[in-house]
Amino acid sequence: MAKTRAYGADCILLAAFETVYGTLPADGYGRLSFKDSSLGAERPLGYDPLLGQGRDAQDPFYEAIKDEGDIGVPLDVRALGFWLKGLFGAPATADNGDGTFDHVFTSGGTLPSLTIEIGHAQLAVPKFFRHGGAKLDKLSFDMARSGAANASIGVIAQGETEAATTIDPTPATFALKRFSQGSGTIRVGGGQLANVVGGKLSFSNNLERVETIRADGLIDGVDETEATAEGSVDIRFGTDTTLTAAIAAESPVEMEYGFTIPGSPFALTFHLPRVFCPKKKQEIKGPGGIQASYDWRAARDPVAGYLLRVTLVNDVAGY
Repeated sequence: MAKTRAYGADCILLAAFETVYGTLPADGYGRLSFKDSSLGAERPLGYDPLLGQGRDAQDPFYEAIKDEGDIGVPLDVRALGFWLKGLFGAPATADNGDGTFDHVFTSGGTLPSLTIEIGHAQLAVPKFFRHGGAKLDKLSFDMARSGAANASIGVIAQGETEAATTIDPTPATFALKRFSQGSGTIRVGGGQLANVVGGKLSFSNNLERVETIRADGLIDGVDETEATAEGSVDIRFGTDTTLTAAIAAESPVEMEYGFTIPGSPFALTFHLPRVFCPKKKQEIKGPGGIQASYDWRAARDPVAGYLLRVTLVNDVAGY
């Protein structure tokens, strides 16, 4: 039954990689699960008061179009590879010979552009919002003892158009299988970090908008600048010296954030070969456990040749 009001439960998100920046593909879209989205175009009003026109305000003017926002996605086994390709570029894929594949994404490469469509197909008058020339800027997620594993992805697009029909009525789909926080690990130097109670990881391509002057108010493109990664680990103070010894020596550590599914070969790992941690004071805030949060920052490792490497093991042959 057609609806007169839109609901998030009815929304559909389709996406496909573009051959030419800003040119929407006619087909080849995938339907992707998402938790929330703030992606959308806006054109704020500017105001420049003139004298000699009396006390009442005059007409405002329209500023340039800005189409950007965040999309919340699950850290899942299959569809996540699509988003990782947008964040890092095409992966190096290896067939394990047992029905699974290793997809290895590394930072520092050239990024593809996407077209993203967010549709409200259940409305009496359906509405579909298409975002062309989209590039993925940031990825961030939290680590905890329990709960669902989700990430936030920052998107910068060229512009938005509205249509009455979907761009692809028969999109490809990924069977949903999610990682959970309960199977997450944080490793330092190849070993499980002791007494860790939480963590965060944030990666950014630090995209720069090419804001040329043009009649339609759109940007000309989005360019990659310096790739960065940073985050934090929350540690209970104890006898483990893994981080404190490295901090005292002012030397980097190897760090890995990962998820597995027990009884399955599927896995997701974020490997940072060169991470620096600051020295933190040990604050005592009461009779409970003493805890410190170490805000780390990653750098490119000259031997490994990358800042961040993401490995996704699943049963998808390629992206």
